[in-house]
Amino acid sequence: MSNIFLSHTNIDKPFVRKLAADLRNYGHTVWIDEAEINIGDSLIGKIREALDTVDFVAVVLSKASIQSEWVKKELEIASNREIEEKKVIILPLIIENVKLPGFLKGKLYGDFSNESEYSDKLQLLLRSLGGSTKATNRNNLELERIQQELEAAKEVIRQHKEQLNKFIEYNLSTKSESLKETILSENKNHPEYAPINNVYGFEVAGISVTIGYLLHVLRKSRMKGGHQFEWILTHHKKWNEADRMIEAYSDMINAEEVK
Repeated sequence: MSNIFLSHTNIDKPFVRKLAADLRNYGHTVWIDEAEINIGDSLIGKIREALDTVDFVAVVLSKASIQSEWVKKELEIASNREIEEKKVIILPLIIENVKLPGFLKGKLYGDFSNESEYSDKLQLLLRSLGGSTKATNRNNLELERIQQELEAAKEVIRQHKEQLNKFIEYNLSTKSESLKETILSENKNHPEYAPINNVYGFEVAGISVTIGYLLHVLRKSRMKGGHQFEWILTHHKKWNEADRMIEAYSDMINAEEVK
């Protein structure tokens, strides 16, 4: 198997990504800057290191790349290696009708300018690289096994969701029609409140208490130094219900922050 550096410009990324994927599928190692350079790395240093160690430098030639100073520099380094090591390193790949740079004239090149001939040209390139072996059926079997595991995981999640929905339906069924109507209305406008409202919504003195309503009351209380609803909660001994609702909402927010 070969180690290949794909010299190109950003404009030609779509073609380069497709080619890189196909070459990897045949067992080759492909160096492409967006995959190999991490934040903080020396751009010049990483590219120079790759150019000095790969087996081939496949240069993607287009109207943009032949004007690119980066591509010219990469080809200069690869060309010096060819002279020093006395072996073929540069593989020109044309994707647009352009004139080959002087030092590439006379080289056999891969013509990928016609998209309908891509597969045939890929096979020619693979022969030049040598040792190309497409992924075996073992990989297909492995993929099938992973797919089965994913389906099993989805089924577990579906069952848990079904149990949760039954739990929610039961909780709603124990509430009065007016409370249920208020909960469903608030859930529609604030879906993020639904997990709290469906379980912890309660009534006091004919007032349907949802998390949205309770938060509103507490905000008003802080601003004005008190709220008559606080007296209602105290008089009807419903502070425990309010505390449970606030605690559950706090736990939900903390869980989301951890994610």
